[in-house]
Amino acid sequence: MRADPNAIRRGPPFSRADLAAAVPRVLNQGRWANATVLLFEHCGEQWVIKDFGPCPFAYRHTLGRWMVHRELSALAQLRGVPGVPADAFRLDAFALAYRFVAGQQIARVGASGATAEYFEALERTVRAIHARGIAHLDLRYGGNILVTDRTEPVVLDFQSHVRLAGLPAWLRRLLIGADLSGLYKHWSHRHPDTLGPERAAFLARATRLRRLWVFKGYLGWKPRHAKKPRPPGD
Repeated sequence: MRADPNAIRRGPPFSRADLAAAVPRVLNQGRWANATVLLFEHCGEQWVIKDFGPCPFAYRHTLGRWMVHRELSALAQLRGVPGVPADAFRLDAFALAYRFVAGQQIARVGASGATAEYFEALERTVRAIHARGIAHLDLRYGGNILVTDRTEPVVLDFQSHVRLAGLPAWLRRLLIGADLSGLYKHWSHRHPDTLGPERAAFLARATRLRRLWVFKGYLGWKPRHAKKPRPPGD
């Protein structure tokens, strides 16, 4: 039976017990310090689950718990921003869930799949994230940006985010600039002719300064992402 989207939920839509009784699809098998990402269908709705439960005991009870809290707090602050995972909730101490959106990682999409209009919408999403006081800090990695089946952007994985409130103005500009340069990198690879002179100049400055950039991945530690496929030719 498909759930009524207008119904008022008085608690999480499903539990760890519901998950254990099903066979969810593994989207990404986590290594020792990374969550396993699952696709789970419940009552006709699809959810993404980031689960640190399979991690080693010491990690899941310390940094695993903290990562769940950290990402959930960012998603709560960004609730309602188009292009940010919706209806996020804590499954238990070691896992969080949010609504699944069908799409492809931008690393796997060429110019025809990620249009110039798509990048304009992605820029609006990123600026809306900044307006809510969050810097993502890992947008250069193409696995954190989706192109949906409707050619709309979705920004994923806020574990490496930094809150902008209370920071000096120069540091806020630096963090915001890191996000925008990551976005413009993807844009320039696919539609350099639509990037425009201001964005192109911004990207060029950011590329020159990148060697001095100290924020890498999770608050100073850069995880080893899988090697990205080259975007298909068009």
